[in-house]
Amino acid sequence: MEPELRATVSKLGVNEQVKFLGQRWDIADWLDASDIFILSSQAEGMPLAIMEAMAKGLPVIATAVSGIPEQLGDTGKLLPDPTIDPQGTVKELVETVEIWAGNPELRRLAGQACKARAEELFKEERMLREYVEVIEQALATDDKNYSFSISPKVQKQIQQVDKLLKYYHLVWKAWDACDKGDMSEMVKHLQSAWACTPFFTTETILNWVNIFVILSSEKGVKLDTCAIINSGEWQQLMESIQGFEVFSSVR
Repeated sequence: MEPELRATVSKLGVNEQVKFLGQRWDIADWLDASDIFILSSQAEGMPLAIMEAMAKGLPVIATAVSGIPEQLGDTGKLLPDPTIDPQGTVKELVETVEIWAGNPELRRLAGQACKARAEELFKEERMLREYVEVIEQALATDDKNYSFSISPKVQKQIQQVDKLLKYYHLVWKAWDACDKGDMSEMVKHLQSAWACTPFFTTETILNWVNIFVILSSEKGVKLDTCAIINSGEWQQLMESIQGFEVFSSVR
């Protein structure tokens, strides 16, 4: 559509006002420099662009298609679906831009509302919590009858995947407890993970430490593995797993 858009811009004589920036990798900087964010799509999924603009505190104008109404809620400005009412979409877009362009305080308030909604809905913690709830519901179900038109070999593979999923889910919960400083809860989840580990003893322990380090790193936190491994709770866990008292410590 770029040639058509460039021709339209030229025809309207607004070349100085409309810039075609091309593909960019510095979007965060452009959002910081913006006053209003507009996404006038005819079709979308759940656009990350809107989440990013809301998180930056920008007032958002977007069309009511796909997941956008769920994202914006009662913040920003939701335009009519352009596939249903294109003229109404253009009319409300122009009116909203004119109002917001002339009223910085109104833009600020709309941007604050967008940011507050983004902080409530789009946080990593919420996403992980709800994923965990879904996984726990799936793991808790008793309906694991895979006999319908499935060979014994495939049934075995499905059961192995279920077991592996449960293992990694429990290790994640252990890390989450450790991250919150609840060492006893961490030990409880690791003991449960031990009961369904697909690895040998040493491999399992190394896997736990590795997963803890990776998850902490993704959160931007440097994990003190020495403090964890030398803790009384970890030593007792190792003793219960390996069946003998652990004397060594990590320096």
